[in-house]
Amino acid sequence: MRKINRIIPLILFISLLPTVLFSSCDKDTNCYIDVLVCDEISRNPVSGVSIEIKQEGGVVHADGVTGANGIFSTHFNAPAIVIVKADLPVENGGHRRNETSIRLKEGETVTANITLPIKVEY
Repeated sequence: MRKINRIIPLILFISLLPTVLFSSCDKDTNCYIDVLVCDEISRNPVSGVSIEIKQEGGVVHADGVTGANGIFSTHFNAPAIVIVKADLPVENGGHRRNETSIRLKEGETVTANITLPIKVEY
């Protein structure tokens, strides 16, 4: 009877060990970013804005265009500090541009808010 009492906890421990060891492997390690571009005067979202996300001297890089809701979303595999640039061409050949810097965090969504200035650059 004493041997059975010692074997049952050992069997229970061995059966639960893989669950404990491998449950941490499911953690989301991607870094998500939403870039929201708004107009300086109206504060409304702006669609069709070219977005460039890059890390100086690094491998993090993404390009895209904001949708109808003024948002461009993407993800990266590792945390980093990135520069987010927004560029909107205007009718007379100029551009409305702005940029910001953000830190990407593992398993989180970070929002980069960029306001396009009234000033047009040529």
